[in-house]
Amino acid sequence: MKTLSIDIGGTFIKSAVINESKLFDKKRVSTPTNLLAFTDLLQELIEDHQQEATFEKVALAVPGAVTDSGTVEFGGALPYLNQVNLPALIRPFFSGQVAVENDAKAATLGELMKGNLQNTKNAAALILGTGVGLGLVLDGQLFKGTHRQAGEISFLIRDRAILGVDSFVGKGLSAVVLITKLANTLDMPAEGPLVFEKLQETTNEEAKKIFQAYCNELAVICFNLQTILDVEKIVIGGGISQQKLLIETVNKAYNQFFQVSPIIEQTVQKIPIEAAAFKADANLIGAVEGTNV
Repeated sequence: MKTLSIDIGGTFIKSAVINESKLFDKKRVSTPTNLLAFTDLLQELIEDHQQEATFEKVALAVPGAVTDSGTVEFGGALPYLNQVNLPALIRPFFSGQVAVENDAKAATLGELMKGNLQNTKNAAALILGTGVGLGLVLDGQLFKGTHRQAGEISFLIRDRAILGVDSFVGKGLSAVVLITKLANTLDMPAEGPLVFEKLQETTNEEAKKIFQAYCNELAVICFNLQTILDVEKIVIGGGISQQKLLIETVNKAYNQFFQVSPIIEQTVQKIPIEAAAFKADANLIGAVEGTNV
């Protein structure tokens, strides 16, 4: 069955028609700043895609917790989505099936069903974008938590000595913020692939320091997850996960923790940290696996 998948991010909205995990007619537009413009854009996207393909279902990946009825509870980077029932919102211009899932949980579902978390019993997916999301697989199932807030790692405290919102992971470890910082330091446009290309060539020590610090903090999250949940594997998703340098540097920082003391290496089991199979498309692929509402 063909599905139109829509990944609603804090910076961009991505969409594609998906059939058997293959993406067709991919689009990317800037995310609107209010609900009225957001609704108009969803209608425009659905109608544009309908001109290219016939699909029976629309699947949405969104920031924030999602109820069984498809209502968003706090929209994360998009607070105007708070208490919006997305199936009801799009019903006036789409009469087919609708599935709604939290973005990080959608990415985790995709990796669990068809990606690099297949055949795992306990695992995690760390999704880097405008904010930071986490999906957990426990006993072979996506774990949502008592209040559907499991994995809201954007609110994890980095360091309370840091003032303001930067003290939380969602702001301090935002991939978008990282690219902006690196671009400013390297005096170039904030285009991810170009920034990483320049980063690998540069002798700019400040840029290297910013990137290393970012990867060190990601490694801390991975290490702490392992000590708490004893997972088999962690995958990193989001557009930035396409950069091999990121995955390599996080792994190197993670492995260094085991050299601090013999008891750590003797007690804590090292696990693989890999890029998500679907990388920047993980949310799109995973949203299709969400439950219809």
